[in-house]
Amino acid sequence: MPPSTPSSNDTSSEKGLALAWAALVCAVTALIMLGAGVRAFEAGLACPDWPLCFGEVIPEMNLEVAFEFSHRVLAGAISLVFLFLARRTWPHSAMRTNVLVIAVLLTVQIVLGGLTVLELLAEWTVTSHLVTGNAVNASMLWLTLRLRDEGRSVERRAVPRLGSFALIAAVALGFAQIVFGGLVSSSYAGLACPEWPTCNGGLWVPTWNGTVGLHLLHRFNGYAFGAILLLGAFALRGTGWLGTLALGAAALAGAQIAVGIANVLLALPEGVTILHSALAACLVLTLSAAVREWIVSPRDQGVPA
Repeated sequence: MPPSTPSSNDTSSEKGLALAWAALVCAVTALIMLGAGVRAFEAGLACPDWPLCFGEVIPEMNLEVAFEFSHRVLAGAISLVFLFLARRTWPHSAMRTNVLVIAVLLTVQIVLGGLTVLELLAEWTVTSHLVTGNAVNASMLWLTLRLRDEGRSVERRAVPRLGSFALIAAVALGFAQIVFGGLVSSSYAGLACPEWPTCNGGLWVPTWNGTVGLHLLHRFNGYAFGAILLLGAFALRGTGWLGTLALGAAALAGAQIAVGIANVLLALPEGVTILHSALAACLVLTLSAAVREWIVSPRDQGVPA
């Protein structure tokens, strides 16, 4: 008996689910940006309790409370939409592991959000909240791409070894950059080096201690991250969609570095700070899509390109 092929109804359902998950990825990206706004406007403790705000479901509003409260409302809405989409996706047995991973990450993220308030913006909660939020977003994107590719025949080109090395290194440096960024934000180290390209008084590295050292780790790791992404874009040229994603990640890294410099020189204006976080979220998604494309692509067994 010949293998069965997906019916047009099944294909249409998978495409609809992929679009729905893609919309949820956009919502999570907006939530990350809104979280950056909460930090930029120092509204993290505008609602000093959790899950209520001043003991009320809908508190009296000012600018800071509006930022924090809207962040909570959007997070709750995303959780409800996730439950709906998880139920719709569950019949696809191949997707269940993806859904479970997202469910665990989302649960951890909700708990960390509460702890961030209850622990008075402790560095470990703020940083963990940022890292987990990006992990939730990347996991949702992977599920979106998997649904998109279900039943499709996609021709992929072999990945050179140098490109594989660059992607693996970029993931490691990118993870470190998110951690350093969260620590810089939570420890208020954004202006520990108020100059660029030097740090303090014309010195490149006045110290590796305290908030100055943390700022410098974030700065120099960002340079290394951008350089390895540029290498990846060069090594993966000619590999189709993977090469396009690698080039996009390198371009985003360049923009992110430029905005980071502006953030220092302009003394952390709210709009630039939010843009910095938005670019970071887009960069994480682009790199995550590139990694998934790399995983499902064949490897070039020849001499490194």
